[in-house]
Amino acid sequence: MAVAASWLIVAFLLLGIHSTEAQIGVCYGRLGDNLPCAEEVVNLYEYYNIGAMRLYEPDLPTLEALQGTNIQLMLGVRNQDISCIGSDQSNADDWVETNVLPYATTIKYIAVGNEIKPNSTEAPWVEPAMQNILCTLNANGLGTEIKVSTAIDTGLIKNSYPPSNAEFSNLTYITPIINFLRVNDFPLLVNIQPYIAYMNAPKGSIPLDYLLFRETHCVLNDTYNGVNLCYKNLFDAMYDAMYIATQKVCECHNNSNKTLCQDKKSTSNYKPVQQAVSESGQSSGKFKKHHRFPVNFPANFPANGDGDVVTTVENAKTYYKNLIKHVKKEGTPLRPGAIETYLFAMFDEDKKPGDESERFYGLFTNDGHPKYGKLDFS
Repeated sequence: MAVAASWLIVAFLLLGIHSTEAQIGVCYGRLGDNLPCAEEVVNLYEYYNIGAMRLYEPDLPTLEALQGTNIQLMLGVRNQDISCIGSDQSNADDWVETNVLPYATTIKYIAVGNEIKPNSTEAPWVEPAMQNILCTLNANGLGTEIKVSTAIDTGLIKNSYPPSNAEFSNLTYITPIINFLRVNDFPLLVNIQPYIAYMNAPKGSIPLDYLLFRETHCVLNDTYNGVNLCYKNLFDAMYDAMYIATQKVCECHNNSNKTLCQDKKSTSNYKPVQQAVSESGQSSGKFKKHHRFPVNFPANFPANGDGDVVTTVENAKTYYKNLIKHVKKEGTPLRPGAIETYLFAMFDEDKKPGDESERFYGLFTNDGHPKYGKLDFS
């Protein structure tokens, strides 16, 4: 009976997250010299059948160029604007009226911030900003048309190996966000970067084929709710770790030691929070030491990124090509089927801060030529 119940739980979870629309988008970062103008960029999206764009902050020329196209937009709120929007409804009204209402037919998501850290000054204002923006959208009849979320990274998770052990390290920060998404049936936006995890891992601890979707056998076996899970690539393990951590937040009101969940619905009735991958990519430029994801190893441990021989154009091409194929059809052990995914990024960005490798994620050169040949975005 217990085994049957476990299978029913997992089947329900899979059914709940399967509704996320499958689509391949590309992140349009603009921190570079000599990038094409907005109209040329939009033309590239259309020419290569890229159906979705992530824009990290409002940009009037890009918003204007998208009008009349079929490209769906994930529009970002700058991190530095979150406290202003979260602390005053009128500021949220102004932001939406300026950046959303004139372009509403194009916008699918509003991403309130990118990779906010729980100890940052913006963190307490993320969920209030999401609420205020949704309030303005509702007042304008757009609350069900445009989904409000925030983009987080896997650095917010502790004990992510194996995925079944995953949980968020700071419930005070993430719980209001998850509850907001759950109540409104909006997806959590997740930046999943296996390349960075691989390069920061101890040397030899992760097979390169596990990063590049070339493994044919299980590298990691896990069990969740009584179901055996076989992981053949790092992307799936990271995606499912985030999914499992999110479900634990939704279920935490059943645990008397955790009192942060405010939604009182029974766990047998709730609809699981969906996930969309808001970033995933691989650099073609040399890796030194990444600035975003410190790992729990001694400072001098030998890592895969030392004396980098992995970061090549050919390996990046393999990652993108296999990622696209994987998220279109296969999905993860806990989320079989298509996964909405935004590739990072459209162009190399020579003004990006941090590790040198950050500047070489582009799928296209600055003159609009594909760096990796033909990729099937459609």
